[in-house]
Amino acid sequence: PDDPMAGVPERVGPGRLVREVGKGGMGTVYLAERDDGTFAQRAAVKLVRPGLADDLVARFRAERHLLARLEHPGIARVLDGGTAPDGRPYLALEYVDGEPITAFADRRQLSVNERLALFQDVCDAVAYAHRRLVVHRDLKPSNVLVAQGEDGVRQVKLLDFGIAKLLDDDADFTIALTAPERRILTPAYAAPEQVRGEVDIGPGADIYGLGATCYHMVTGRVPFSGKNPSQVMHKH
Repeated sequence: PDDPMAGVPERVGPGRLVREVGKGGMGTVYLAERDDGTFAQRAAVKLVRPGLADDLVARFRAERHLLARLEHPGIARVLDGGTAPDGRPYLALEYVDGEPITAFADRRQLSVNERLALFQDVCDAVAYAHRRLVVHRDLKPSNVLVAQGEDGVRQVKLLDFGIAKLLDDDADFTIALTAPERRILTPAYAAPEQVRGEVDIGPGADIYGLGATCYHMVTGRVPFSGKNPSQVMHKH
C-alpha cells in the first residue's frame, strides 16, 4: 500500500510530522510532536494540499488571523503558523484527542438531557465566536469533537474555522471568496443560502448548522438524508 507520509515534509516548524489524522477541503491534517528540546507538545498541523488554487491558499492564510482572535476553551487554539519546507502554508492547532460529538454521545448511550448539555457547550463556543464577528460556516459533527479526561470531565472543542467569514469590515486583510462550483460545505448541515451559493453568509448559517447537528444528536440521523439535500432545501 502507498505510504500516506510519502512526499510530506518530515518536519514543519518546530514539530515532526508523525501520522495523518484527517483530510479536509483545503488539505491534510497531521499529528505533530515537538522535539526541539524546549517542551513536549503535540499539535494538529494542517498542511495545504499541493496545487491548491490561489484563492483558497489566501483563505487558509487568513485562518491564522481568525483563530488568533479566538481564545475560548471550546475552540481549538492556534499554536503556530508559517510555511513548510516545500513552500506550502501550514497552521498548527491544539491537538484534540476526541471524537465527533454524535459518535461520542452514541458510544456512551447518553440520554437526551446529557446530549443537550453537551450541545449547550457547543452553543457557548459559537456565541463567543459570533461576538468577535467570526462565523464558522461549516458546523457539523466532524468539526465538533468531545474529549473526556481521566477525571470524567467532558470538553467540547470546535475545529476548523478555515472557511469562516470575518464580519469586521475594518479588518486589515481580505479573505477571497470561493467560486460557487468549488463551495466548501457539507450539504446535510449547510443553510439554504449556502447551498444556493450566496456570498453574504452571516451568523444565521451557523444557527442552521447548530440545529442540524442537534437534530442528528437527538434523532440519530441528519435532517435531510436524500441523495441531494440541496433540492429539499431549495423548496423551503
